[in-house]
Order: sequence, then structure tokens, then C-alpha cells
Amino acid sequence: MAPKTAAQPPSRLQSELARRILQMLKAQNAPAGHRLVELDLCAAFNVSRTPIRGALQLLAAEGVISPREGRGYVLAKAVQDIPEVASGEDEEDTALFAAMADARARGKLPDQFTQQELVRRFDARLPSVMRVLRLLAELGLVERRPGNGWGFIADSARVLSESYAFRRALEPQMLLQPGFKLDRTWSDKTRAVHEKLRRKPWRPGDGADFHAINADFHEQLARCSGNRAMLKAAQQQNQLRDFLSGQWDYPMDQVHGAIDDHLEILAALEAGYADKAAALMLHHLTTSASQSQKDQPGTTA
Repeated sequence: MAPKTAAQPPSRLQSELARRILQMLKAQNAPAGHRLVELDLCAAFNVSRTPIRGALQLLAAEGVISPREGRGYVLAKAVQDIPEVASGEDEEDTALFAAMADARARGKLPDQFTQQELVRRFDARLPSVMRVLRLLAELGLVERRPGNGWGFIADSARVLSESYAFRRALEPQMLLQPGFKLDRTWSDKTRAVHEKLRRKPWRPGDGADFHAINADFHEQLARCSGNRAMLKAAQQQNQLRDFLSGQWDYPMDQVHGAIDDHLEILAALEAGYADKAAALMLHHLTTSASQSQKDQPGTTA
């Protein structure tokens, strides 16, 4: 018997097709059990069956779809409950984004730089550098200068202040949208995560761990709003904060205060008091904005 060989990683085309298939299903708001037909996908993306099969196998390995005997694949759950599948390029860009954020926080990334300098400094490919720079430009952090030059637009204190002003207008309104529907499964899960961190003995690094919990809290409430423009805006604000303060270890008192605020907002939403939840959100963001002016580089809202 021939020895087994290690499974080959998916090709870039397969990863990209998997991501595009999922995007298409999300646009269709496909329900659990929705059948995926190879020939239809081949026609939709103008490719042969081989890369489509590879993409479907990748989605199956991620738990997005399930095989059905004689029927190919079906969606394992409602498409709105499925996170995006990262492509190889996504992972490359995420790593570069994090490296640039860390370098900027440590004062190692100057106000002015060129694309080629980033390629050399971070051992990155030029296409990835350009994608990350375009993202940072969309977030209002950098702008293009003459030639291949780029530069940061403003200091982090000003950017965070402007971000909080925008979020105070956005996030309370998310909770008042006519289509707002609290995801009870998520709210139960996030409450348990918040309460666990609130109870545990404090250790160095716990403040940094809260960054992901905090980002998920605000983004999921935006998703519950049913307003896609608000969700996109909330996601962009999370990306902005990832760059400015993702490496910061928040102090215990700020984390505990933010946890208490989050739990109070959840309780109001679960009780059906959207107006109260919106008022609590506004107070939460206002308090955090005031705190951020004292405690650069990070914030906890």
C-alpha cells in the first residue's frame, strides 16, 4: 500500500472561489439546507468543475456546507450565521496590517514612507502593501503623497476623538432601528464571556484579551440592527481601533467598567427597552471618549 501523503493546502484560486461562493450565498440570503449545484457554480464563476470542487471541499472543511449522498453539498446553517472565509490574500493582508499597527504604536513607523520601504521593512509583497494602504486610506489614517509616497494624516488622539464623535451618532441609533432583532444565542454567549472575565483574577494581558470581546460586542449589535450600512460602518470603526489600539493592554478598572456597561445594555435590550439601551450606549461611548483623552493610546468602548 502506498504511503499516505499530507493533504495539499488549497490553491489561491480555490480559496478565492470559496470566498466568492459564500459572498454569493450571503447576497441570496440562502437558508440552511440550500443545495449547491456544481454546474451552476461553474457557470456563475466561469471556471471548470475541478476548482469548484476544491472550493466546495474547503467550505465543507470549514463547516459551512455538508455533503449529502447523491446530492452534492447543502448549507449547514443559515448563511447569515456563517463568518466570511478568509483567503490567502486576506491572511497576508491581516498580518501586514497588524505588523504596521505594532510598528506605528512603538514609534517605528514614521509619518512619511514609501510603498517600497514597507515592502522591505515588513518583507511583504507589493500587492499586499497596496491593499493595506488603500484600507488605511479608507479609514482616514493615511493619504497618498507625490510619487510613491504615503503619510499618516493626523495623530492618534485626533483620529480617536473623531471616531468617538461618529460612533456616538451611529451606535445608539443602531439599537433603535425598526429591523433590530437581538440574537439571543449570541447575547447569552457574550454575557457568559463578559461575566467570566469580570470574575476572574486579573492578570497582565487580560486587558488585551478584552479588545476582541469588545469589538465583537459592538459589531454584533450592528448586525442585529438589520441595517447593512450601519454594520459596515461599525466594522470600519473596529478596523480603525484595531490599528490604533489593538496592541494596548487596557487597565482593570476600565475593562470592568466597560463590561458593566455592556451587560447593562444587553439587559435593557433583552427586556425590550430599546430607548433605554440607546441611552446607555450613548453614555458608555461618551464616558469612554472622555477616558481616552487621558489614557492614550487605547480605549475600552
